Amino acid sequence: SIIWNVLELYSDVFKLTYITRRPIVHRITNIGVWSLLVKGIVLLSVFTNLYIFCFTSEQLMTLAPSLFEVIPLEAEEALKSGSDHVHVIADGAGMIVATVMMSLEHVILFMVAVIWITAPDTTPSVDDEIARREYSKFLATHGTGSVGGISLMSMDNTTLKDLTTTVEETATEDARLKSS
Repeated sequence: SIIWNVLELYSDVFKLTYITRRPIVHRITNIGVWSLLVKGIVLLSVFTNLYIFCFTSEQLMTLAPSLFEVIPLEAEEALKSGSDHVHVIADGAGMIVATVMMSLEHVILFMVAVIWITAPDTTPSVDDEIARREYSKFLATHGTGSVGGISLMSMDNTTLKDLTTTVEETATEDARLKSS
């Protein structure tokens, strides 16, 4: 077994070194459909974790023992299940347990919605890097590093975006006037 694993290791090294090529990198603006899938997993996890918390684990039973009954198991059943007892929702307490679960569900879904709404999509450092790249593209097309004697590299992100927009509007206006 060890010999085959070592042989496979060397064959993989050879394959990765000489046979296969590194994939070509394609720049994209976002993660596309994966963002939607991650949000779906978050929402699904709220429901599944609350169901586990309220109905199958002993966590809610330890927090509210009056809602549950403990039923002892026979010796043979205890060996099969690994426990000598079973927790069952007490008579008349099913509605309370369901209400607790739905209340927690709504609270957690509200918190998820607040986080999705308030959390920015990108960090300020990423916004700054994007602005710097846009400025580099601007320099490549226009060939100047200052506008009216003002160095653009020393400005913050919002001022740079406003100034770049103003310069682009001026260039567009100049091109329009030249064509007419």
